[in-house]
Amino acid sequence: MFSKNLDLGREKIGKLLVKMAFPAIISMVVNGLYYLVDAVFISWGVGSRALAGLAIIFPIQMIGMGSASIISRKLGASDVETAERAAMNSISLSLLFGFILTTLTVLFQRPLMFSLGATDYNFQYAREYLFYIQMGFVFVFLSMIGFNITRAQGNAKAAGMGMLLGTVINLILDPLFIFTFKMGVGGAALATVIALLLSTLFFVVMLRKKESAIRISFRKIGFEIRLIKQLLSLGLGNFFGQFCLSILAIIINLSLRRYGNDIDLAVCGILSRIHVFIAMPLLGLAQGFQPIAGYNYGAKKTTRVRHVTMSALGASVGIGAVLFIFTAFFPITVMSLFSNDISLTEAGTAPLRITLLLLPVIGIQIIGFFFFQAIGKVLNTLILSLSRQFLILVPLLMIFPLFLGTNGLWYAYPVADGISVILSLLLMQSARRKISEGTLILAKEST
Repeated sequence: MFSKNLDLGREKIGKLLVKMAFPAIISMVVNGLYYLVDAVFISWGVGSRALAGLAIIFPIQMIGMGSASIISRKLGASDVETAERAAMNSISLSLLFGFILTTLTVLFQRPLMFSLGATDYNFQYAREYLFYIQMGFVFVFLSMIGFNITRAQGNAKAAGMGMLLGTVINLILDPLFIFTFKMGVGGAALATVIALLLSTLFFVVMLRKKESAIRISFRKIGFEIRLIKQLLSLGLGNFFGQFCLSILAIIINLSLRRYGNDIDLAVCGILSRIHVFIAMPLLGLAQGFQPIAGYNYGAKKTTRVRHVTMSALGASVGIGAVLFIFTAFFPITVMSLFSNDISLTEAGTAPLRITLLLLPVIGIQIIGFFFFQAIGKVLNTLILSLSRQFLILVPLLMIFPLFLGTNGLWYAYPVADGISVILSLLLMQSARRKISEGTLILAKEST
């Protein structure tokens, strides 16, 4: 039922992008509901200030990696064997990283929580949430790897269904554990872990079917140094992007502890989840775009690469504009989803509007990142990952509060967004010119 793969090299670009992007957008929005649903149910079932505990643990949840680039390019070059080996090595890395992350959070729980900005008030909430989440880190990695492998071979429908399954389970279990079983914050975390486990199992079943272009076999799990180097180098952009998000959250938490109070930290917890959810349609579009660009680049169909890139950029601006209208004109409605505390809702309205001021063009930077990842240009993906999240935003987050207090944290976001979008456009224009001239090529890959 979900085994049909699209012809990434011949179908019309417009129709193909819709077919690939629409399920990916739905699945990413659904994935974003993991974070929103926990926040909403915890706010109403435990209390809005418990969200401060989730703000502390949020950086740990956001660590991840991807492998779709090498798989889609190898399939475009008709090298199925290497694509399958890359898939199995990415699964091996996921198991290893999940084990390492779980071990570190178990051994260093208390110092880790306080280094992320915990206070005596919210430490208990953060600890309850982490207790269950740390048991499911491996499923965070495996479910995302399964999603990436499935979409990389053009099976966007199955990729979306895997994410949808997990979110539906999460929606069912969250109120059950929080309200019926009175498990509080820990119940929300347990619901998320179970949902991720079931998503992982779904992808395992799909990728073991005969119809799958890439079939996984646990007998082939292992570590091939050459492929591991490729996967890690191409995944560095994702890794540093997520790592920088974690650093940003730490800096914001520490700054709020210095300049603000627990209400401000609760607002930060809400905003971080809204930002993730808002980004999900744009990430879905980019994830639908990436396999098309990667496959056609591997097949040396550069005209199709340019066409799909321009189409994706235009679509990202359109999606961003729609999201901007909603958040700019209905901020109270958005904030009130998380709490019936009027003071918390009012405190979060202005930061929501400010931080999303350049939302209509934020997608340009996201498409740029996925474009360079799709064609295997590691340096450019690193530049785009580090520029907005670290090289630009971190200094602004440290300087602006000195003059503007807590508000300085929020104003740093649109300034960083504007600079990073300009940088993305400059890099993509340079790459487009080199592709047209035939001078943009990949470094020699080991197989």
